[in-house]
Formats: sequence, structure tokens, C-alpha cells
Amino acid sequence: MVLVTDELRVHLHYTMRGSYPLRLVDVLFCTERAYFVEYDYLTPVDLLFGSPDQRAAAFASQVSEEGVPAALETAEQVETQSYDTLDRIEIHTGGRVGRPKITAQPLTGGSTTVRVHGQFDAEPFTQALRSTVDGHDVTVQQRDGIGI
Repeated sequence: MVLVTDELRVHLHYTMRGSYPLRLVDVLFCTERAYFVEYDYLTPVDLLFGSPDQRAAAFASQVSEEGVPAALETAEQVETQSYDTLDRIEIHTGGRVGRPKITAQPLTGGSTTVRVHGQFDAEPFTQALRSTVDGHDVTVQQRDGIGI
């Protein structure tokens, strides 16, 4: 997690979603909306040679050096969720055997879930996220465990 600029409040770095192929996703929590930015697909060969770490680092550098608009332009896919359409964001800490999980649940429709593979400290992330959505009717809940 990185606190960045006035527009980009919290950058949740190096998460994944999907089953096969896995997809690399960073979540950019800006002042009025969250962007789930999918920027690469991973095969078993990628995982074997450790390329997810390198790809995630390159994307994080692009966000910090070139900004949110440039990162969105180069993405494979971007899901945008306005805080006005979100009901809650759940943060599962992962426990001893699982990875942390973040789920954004809109008022209507399906939720978006990512598992964190990078550095993550739930307490400061939760506080930063609560500060980011302050003024919107979004509940931010932190829970222990893997969040099945």
C-alpha cells in the first residue's frame, strides 16, 4: 500500500484475481472512485520464473512516475467503481494460512475481489481507506481470516 497524491489516495499494489490464467491487478483508490486495474495475465511459466514481481514493480513505477491516467491507458482492463455506488469494502487479513483479500461490494450487482500478494499491513490500509471514502456512504470492514 502506498499513499500517493491528492487524487490517488491509496494504491493497493500487487494483487491477483481469477483462477487460470491469474490476472495481475492494482487497486487505485482515488478521491471519488476506485479503479481495479488489470495489467497482465500470468501463466504457470510466469509464476515459475518470478515474473509477477517484476511486472508488478514496473506497473507501480508507472503509476508513481506517470500518474493514474497513463496507467489506465496501458491497462488490459479497468473496472471503475464510484464510491457513490459502493455499499461496503471488506478487508480480510488472511490469517496464518491465507493471503489478505479485499472485496468491493456495490449496492447492486456482483462484487469485485482481489487477493494481495505484495506487502500488506491491514491496520494502516483500513485507516487510509476509511479516510479516503469519508463523506461517502461506504462501510469499510476489517475482519480476521481468509474470507472465503
